[in-house]
Amino acid sequence: MNQTPLNPPKTPLPGTVAARAKDTADRLNLSEDRAARYFGVPVFTYRKWATGEREPGAAVTRLLDVLGMIEAMAPDLHQSFLPPELVHVKKSRVKRSTK
Repeated sequence: MNQTPLNPPKTPLPGTVAARAKDTADRLNLSEDRAARYFGVPVFTYRKWATGEREPGAAVTRLLDVLGMIEAMAPDLHQSFLPPELVHVKKSRVKRSTK
């Protein structure tokens, strides 16, 4: 008897492109937001990859190959591709004059 789980998987299946993307983000210690910016996708798209709900397309497979090659051959260059940490800055309530 074939049963489907009531809850979707929380991680992508091993060997999939989604698993590669998640493993890359984990290895680089990227938050969901930084991982999404690194791959050039919205956060909700990356989140679907990371939970196994969605599989990335062929372009992401190629991107992973290229970024992995750059990381291995030119680590300093690869470091420049990593998005910076987000810093939340409180907006000042002081109104500036416009003269």
